[in-house]
Amino acid sequence: MHGNVWEWCQDWKGSKRPGGSVTDPTGPWSGSGRVRRGGSWGSNAGDCRSASRGIGTPGDRYGNLGARLLSSPPFARRAPFKDCAPVHRC
Repeated sequence: MHGNVWEWCQDWKGSKRPGGSVTDPTGPWSGSGRVRRGGSWGSNAGDCRSASRGIGTPGDRYGNLGARLLSSPPFARRAPFKDCAPVHRC
């Protein structure tokens, strides 16, 4: 959802961007500013997209700044092995 709140990213601000075509660059291991993306309800329409980036310090607290929480899906149930009897779990 773009434009709700700026979303904090795991990356720190780097002094240089990678050259060429890069998928999901990691950025530096530390720094003074964290990357945030996506714009917020108070942004111009052009900033309400995932490619839009901003910089903030980790201590920033604003009503238009947040984080996206992710979770791994629960383990999928495996189909029983062909040689197992239907009453036993494998």
